[in-house]
Amino acid sequence: MTAIWPTPVVENNQPKASYHGYALTDYYAVDPRYGTNAEYVGFVKNAHAKGLKVIHDVVLNHMGSQNYLFLDQPAKDWFHQWPGYTRSNFRDAAFNDPYGSTLDRKLFGEGWFDKHMPDLNQTNPLVVTYLIQNFLWWVENTGLDGYRIDTYSYSDRNFLMQWGAAILEEYPKIGMFGETWVQGTAQQAYFAQNIFPAVQGFKSNLPGVTDFQMQYAINEALTKDAGWTEGVSRLYYTLQADWMYQDPMRNVLFLDNHDLSRYYSVIGEDFQKYKMGLAWLLTCRGIPQLYYGTEVLMKNFSNPDGKVREDFPGGWPGDKKNLFVAAGRNAQEQEAFRYVSTLANYRKTHPALHSGKLMQFIPDAGVYTYFRYNDQGETVMVLMNANKDEKTVDTARFAERLAGFTSGTEVTSGAAIADLKTLKIPGRTAWVVELKR
Repeated sequence: MTAIWPTPVVENNQPKASYHGYALTDYYAVDPRYGTNAEYVGFVKNAHAKGLKVIHDVVLNHMGSQNYLFLDQPAKDWFHQWPGYTRSNFRDAAFNDPYGSTLDRKLFGEGWFDKHMPDLNQTNPLVVTYLIQNFLWWVENTGLDGYRIDTYSYSDRNFLMQWGAAILEEYPKIGMFGETWVQGTAQQAYFAQNIFPAVQGFKSNLPGVTDFQMQYAINEALTKDAGWTEGVSRLYYTLQADWMYQDPMRNVLFLDNHDLSRYYSVIGEDFQKYKMGLAWLLTCRGIPQLYYGTEVLMKNFSNPDGKVREDFPGGWPGDKKNLFVAAGRNAQEQEAFRYVSTLANYRKTHPALHSGKLMQFIPDAGVYTYFRYNDQGETVMVLMNANKDEKTVDTARFAERLAGFTSGTEVTSGAAIADLKTLKIPGRTAWVVELKR
């Protein structure tokens, strides 16, 4: 791992629903349940000393109802006011729907996210200045490396352009990616730096997004049979739409996160599928994000009990189970940890995977193949057999990428592949093959 993304560390002094950190009550203070501002600065410094970057999770769209700015409002127009509590319709499509109603657009952008989360009026220039100054201050005072922007699509679009421009002007190398929990690649690209002209005056300057479209695709690849566009073919078609982004390599790939059912549960606790998904995560284009515990098969669904956010087992005196150490893991947990560790470290030391190009081939008979490669001649071939049964792959159609290579090594197992012409891949298996001349 090269970076840490904690969910918000800012103060959330709410009587209810403050556990998640997204109802902040003080823009300038670390929540005392974590520590002090000075300790957070120390955390960032210690992470840097270990070669790790720190991603700061922020909320632009709303705050907590116990925030002093809401309890003693500078002016009524700092917030979207309604006669009674009015929740957002959560329909981002209303923002740029050419046939959409004014009501739907207003409800999405000005409705409250929750009863305890008043919605900021980001058309007010004083609110804009306050938010920009605060998030410049956090970088200046802590040395953090990047921002993950929660509920990015809900904010006023002119404000998003102003905020992004101000942060990037001051800190042009900062990493930034926004949560875009939307439907459709075009809608996702709309909220990132893209090739489109301005749409209704909005032209996003956000470098990257949480790539929900690819997350939908990998879930379908592992839970549905392959078809013309279904199953593993969904990965192909989703990547094909990358032409809409200025740089899709800045998108953040993930299998799950704090809002979603855990990946291992979604795929029915199928260990072979588990490894397929991890192979995809750590070899595809973009920046992979691993949710804590995925590496040791933590499971559960987001509803009804919210156990997807339970503590990682171990780390405290008296804990009956400690998965931080190999001795505390069972055989399958240890194999999962080894698999993730092997691939993650391989990715880190092989530029073709973290900064190389990508070429994919149309899936054939449920087998999806893509290559990561660079101008220095490094090439990695990834084959995903989504079928239950073994498949024989004739590699002749991959000639433009295989030319000059005669053999390879499957990275996760160390197995040698002496002949690249015909490959027999077991069912429900992904191979990550380093090609050799």
